[in-house]
Amino acid sequence: MYIFDNTGSTGLRRRLMVQVVVLGDIGRSPRMRYHATSLADSGCTVDLIGYTETNPGARINVNRHIRVRPIRQAWSIPKGMPKIFYLLWAPFKAMFLSIQLFWIMGCISQKPDFIIVQNPPSIPTLFIAKGIAYIRKAWFIIDWHNFGYSILGMKMSMNHRIVRLAKWYEQRYGKTAFAHMCVTDAMRKELQDNWQVEGQIMTVRDKPQSDFKRLGIEQVHRQFTFSLKLVEDIVRETADGEEFLGLYNDPKLGTLLTDATNDGGLIWRQDRPKLIVSSTSWTEDEDFSVLLKAVELYETSAKPSDPRLLFVITGNGPQKKHYQEKIKQMTLKKTRIVTAWLEAGDYPLLLGSADLGISLHTSSSGMDLPMKVVDMFGCGLPVCAIDFPCLNELVHDGVNGLVFENSQDLSEQLMELFVKNPKKLDALRESVIEEYKDDTWQNQYKEILVKLFNQNAN
Repeated sequence: MYIFDNTGSTGLRRRLMVQVVVLGDIGRSPRMRYHATSLADSGCTVDLIGYTETNPGARINVNRHIRVRPIRQAWSIPKGMPKIFYLLWAPFKAMFLSIQLFWIMGCISQKPDFIIVQNPPSIPTLFIAKGIAYIRKAWFIIDWHNFGYSILGMKMSMNHRIVRLAKWYEQRYGKTAFAHMCVTDAMRKELQDNWQVEGQIMTVRDKPQSDFKRLGIEQVHRQFTFSLKLVEDIVRETADGEEFLGLYNDPKLGTLLTDATNDGGLIWRQDRPKLIVSSTSWTEDEDFSVLLKAVELYETSAKPSDPRLLFVITGNGPQKKHYQEKIKQMTLKKTRIVTAWLEAGDYPLLLGSADLGISLHTSSSGMDLPMKVVDMFGCGLPVCAIDFPCLNELVHDGVNGLVFENSQDLSEQLMELFVKNPKKLDALRESVIEEYKDDTWQNQYKEILVKLFNQNAN
């Protein structure tokens, strides 16, 4: 155990020590996992600190230079209780998390050279991390994903006293750092012009890691024969599931998307449903009812000969059960909506096999972008995304995807891409593949490491 160790930066230790801190589930925090793996691959030792609700994935588990240090979640007030109970419990929750962060970052972990903290959540992370950085003489880096007070403002009024206090806290403890990394140019401009933060400030865009890529027919067949077969099994359990899945040339070897010829070769299944994927955190900033209404509109307008559409929704979150009940009440013939929780390694395989991605993410601040769209682009997957400020920094309407305002727009886009003009979907896919063939997180991070750590990532 290292109690405020002061020997860590001597010549005895060759690798830089970096603490990567996220007060959230590591398995559902891809950007912070990418930080950890990229730093480890470039010669650093990493302590990855956060919740461990889900498996963080093989890239984290097998890397001998990354150590996951789990944080226990605080007990939460049951849903449906009066708001006053949440407000009264909040200080005790913050204290419980503060003690853990202080103990792990300040006492258990080796003396860090750098501390990288995800924001939000801001409370208590910014205060504790900044204090530990001062005590242990480490460089403090904030990775700005969004603004914490703006998320709180979605649950309360933006003029609420607590939201104003949260904004003051975030500006107070987020103002000064060795470096600020922002996910968009809009956020960087906000921090520079209105928050007037001190320290290096740079836009570090979300990029797909190298395991997000388009799959060939043999890879698709293999994955849907084994790990992704659960999608086909879930569909089969729905009402008239067998009929919806369609006909197989070879029922034994055929999968959801592929089939076998009489001589044993692989082909794309002619009678397959089109696979559409959306990933959601089931929170207030994603109105899932927009997709449900668009599906109903497609059901109304689709002819018997039009393609069947299979929507696979991945992710976990507070509103998941609510929408699952709504889906059960829908009468669907030309479409199916299924939910699935996938292991970290299976998610890119699903994206790499799909026909289209859908994003319902809207930003509470109007200055962050959905990581899920970046992952989809990495897999050569065009995206239909709901519009919000600064989306144009990622999705270029008619080039790598389509932008919609409401359910009617999305329904019309589904008809256009799968019924009226399927060649447009092919053109969008080719554009995405060309744009992202070399545009990966690893390539971007080489430049970031030189700026932040003054070392080469070869």
